[in-house]
Amino acid sequence: MNLEILREYFVEGGRLSRCFSSYEPRIQQLRMSEAVLNALSAGENLIVEAPTGVGKSLAYLVPLAGLIMEDEIERAVVSTYTKTLQRQLVEKDIPFLKQTLFPELTYTLCLGSENYLCLRRFNLTVQHGLFDLPDDGYLSEILRWSTTTETGLYLEIMPPTGVWMKVCREPDLCHGRACKYYSNCFYQKAKERERKSRLLVVNHHLFFANMASGWNVLSEFSHVVFDEAHEVERVASDYLGIEVSNTRLKYILDSVLSQRGKGILTRANISPERMQIFKNTIERVRMQAESFFSRLSEHLGNEKAVRIKTPGVFVDIVSEHLDALAEELCELAVESEDEELARDLRAVCQRCRDYIDCLAVVLNQELDGYVYWAEQEGRRLRLVATPLEPSEILSSQLFSVVESSVLTSATLTVGGSFRYIKERLGLKDAEECMLSSPFRYDENVLLYVSESVPDPDSEDYPEVLSREIQELLEITHGRTLVLFTSYSLLEEVLYRVKSSLVNILRQGDADNYRLIEEFKAREDTVLFGTYSFWQGIDIPGEALQCVIITKLPFSVPTEPVVEARMELLAMKGLDPFYYFQVPQAIITFKQGFGRLIRTSTDRGVVAVLDSRVLRRSYGRMFLNSIPEVEFTTDRQRVREFFRYSMVR
Repeated sequence: MNLEILREYFVEGGRLSRCFSSYEPRIQQLRMSEAVLNALSAGENLIVEAPTGVGKSLAYLVPLAGLIMEDEIERAVVSTYTKTLQRQLVEKDIPFLKQTLFPELTYTLCLGSENYLCLRRFNLTVQHGLFDLPDDGYLSEILRWSTTTETGLYLEIMPPTGVWMKVCREPDLCHGRACKYYSNCFYQKAKERERKSRLLVVNHHLFFANMASGWNVLSEFSHVVFDEAHEVERVASDYLGIEVSNTRLKYILDSVLSQRGKGILTRANISPERMQIFKNTIERVRMQAESFFSRLSEHLGNEKAVRIKTPGVFVDIVSEHLDALAEELCELAVESEDEELARDLRAVCQRCRDYIDCLAVVLNQELDGYVYWAEQEGRRLRLVATPLEPSEILSSQLFSVVESSVLTSATLTVGGSFRYIKERLGLKDAEECMLSSPFRYDENVLLYVSESVPDPDSEDYPEVLSREIQELLEITHGRTLVLFTSYSLLEEVLYRVKSSLVNILRQGDADNYRLIEEFKAREDTVLFGTYSFWQGIDIPGEALQCVIITKLPFSVPTEPVVEARMELLAMKGLDPFYYFQVPQAIITFKQGFGRLIRTSTDRGVVAVLDSRVLRRSYGRMFLNSIPEVEFTTDRQRVREFFRYSMVR
């Protein structure tokens, strides 16, 4: 495919217009497709900022599919962050291209193996009664489903996570061709479709799980497109790090023998005396683990997360006993005449030893260039090692390995520059393409900035902020998304806001999908959300007419990873606030701003209740990073906008 052929798809009266009656040619979409084709053909890296309305999916899919069909690309991956976009690609965009323009294109959605029912594990669970009593009610339901499902996917049935983890596929417990269920295996059938497909759709988590495994999860590919690329650094940091947790250790021990007497040992024909030896060893591990993680919890105190700056803060009282359990499991595996059981015993033994290795790494801080920290979330306690500069790893182990990459999102630039994102991802030499929006923000959006709300560290901040939100809601009467930077602030404002005029939904009352559907269904509804609602949600039309940004979304400088990365920048002579925190906050701010206008006919108000955008020197950088809009600090103008403009 060359540029001349490519343009035939996107021009007025072109191939897309002939296949898609409502298609509207956009110069921005054509420019992006040309840049993508050039990068893929030349084996280059490309970064593209494509605002909402550009149609970026087709802009990269058409040249990608064209090169695949001409055998210039053997296999490519498209990676997204949100399930919403992933579903759009595999249920709408790619099927449309296959049906109308590229009938020979083969593609598939790739999911992590834990999404698939493992017939071997499930039947062992049924045969040996490995479900704990509270789980038994789901057994018959899964059994009925397993005989009719064609995919074996979790999303079809969605039992509790604890139940599913006992019957899903886990790589180290997979027996491959030695498994008697191999020919009927749901995961193997999916892998066969994957091997026959030349376009793979994945999410960022699976992509970096593949990279962290040494490229052993997905079929080999040469080119990759990252959509929602502003999330690449965060997801990569998670998967390139190391962690140990109390919940992971409990899962390992329960898989051997749970406190209700379920587990792999019930499948082994061993004497009561030997079973008691196993029970004693497991109990010692549990006791030492409880003591170890209690010490960790005490160290955290009331903090959710703390940085651990020196090795040796915690004494390893777990590994000795866990290693003893591993030895006993390996001995049992050697003695077992049941090869299937022996394989499973060796896998669980290896899990114990992997846990020991990871625990040593984080306690002794064995990896240079990592920040070490601890976190408590509910009952889960974990110790984590996170790379300080994932850019170095991404540059050497990703972008130097694939032939070509395209990274795109609606929010990649800061002040009209790609410098920040390129340096964070190790892509200093990537080609750039920054596109304008096809929407008329200047006509359709009013930006209101409140001057009355004090700085967030002021004593009366929550009260004044709540009053400002209350008064805005009395103007909008619903159809409003209120974005917070912390759940604690959300709760405090919710307690203070009293309004009989609107129905307020808050994040956590239900899953995000259900909250959004309820929000769309009622005009008098307001939705309070934190970071997961700043991006990835699409509410076009009249259902959403006001977005309230309560606070500039700066990362907390005392969060362990943020603090360590800021220290590193300061050591290099850079200002960490302007070099790291401000650009990061601007990208999130742009994401929140972008929730309002999703189509060319959408109209509404973005209210920023943080006057620092007007009073601080960095505030202009935030305002310069969004499209030109009508601006006001007068709430009366908001009232007029809703009274007159919204009735058009």
